[in-house]
Amino acid sequence: MQSAQSTLRQSQNFPANYGDFRFISSDGVIFNFPRFLLSHVSPVFKDKLERRNKNTSPESELRVTEDSFTLDQFLRFFDPNKKKLPLDMETMVRLLEAAGKYRVEQVFEYWEENMNIRHPQQVGSIQQPMLCLALGSRFERQLATRLALRDLVKAPTDVIQQSTWIQVDGRMMSHLMLLRRDRVERMLLRLQEFQTGLNAECGKKHQDILKSIFTMLAQLVDEPSWSMLLRNQNLWATCDCGSGKSVLGSKELFFSWREGIMTEEAELPGLPGYFKGGKSPTAPQSYGNN
Repeated sequence: MQSAQSTLRQSQNFPANYGDFRFISSDGVIFNFPRFLLSHVSPVFKDKLERRNKNTSPESELRVTEDSFTLDQFLRFFDPNKKKLPLDMETMVRLLEAAGKYRVEQVFEYWEENMNIRHPQQVGSIQQPMLCLALGSRFERQLATRLALRDLVKAPTDVIQQSTWIQVDGRMMSHLMLLRRDRVERMLLRLQEFQTGLNAECGKKHQDILKSIFTMLAQLVDEPSWSMLLRNQNLWATCDCGSGKSVLGSKELFFSWREGIMTEEAELPGLPGYFKGGKSPTAPQSYGNN
């Protein structure tokens, strides 16, 4: 019967002469790695290595729960001489799990860069916001989570309904629903401002305009964004009786909303109270004229 030691095999990318510390993966692969790099990148490994030195352990090795493929990809974040390989999302999640356990910030930075997460004032949408929300909340990445919430508050419903094999925490989904409801209510008040100004001056097209408004209300619930309003402005902002004139100054009113809506869409939402460092935002009492 073979001993457990005899079933171990050596990593080709991190061979025996590569470093003075050994990892043994969950599937029995040995990885040799320079201990000074481990200490430099990970405070957890730094603490482990210092404690081992104090205890004068005869063998510098650590058995880990990560499999050999994950460990190979993980150690590349420590080593400037190793190239990071393209990663599928399943592998990326395993790396994030390891990064959280060993407190390796470089892995999170790599993921955030690939998800187009750069800084709080960034312009443009992040990649895969629902997946970003799931991972950001799971690993308590505040910026990633808030950017995902910002994009999802105004996103079409089908974006939120996209299946992700990583489940979003139910409390976070409830928080997203509250933020979205608040956004819809803000925009409904703007449309109501227009609707209450309609009168018989619009003539026979009055009812048609009202029907157009109700059509857009349904679209507003599906996508509460300036982009949606802009795409549909011709449905309601202009009387099509032949004059080509805007109804009661509705075109001017419509574009007066732009600054306020764009400001709202650029703001980073607050985090729910349970989230590490999070704080539940207070809904505004009034929205002004914009």
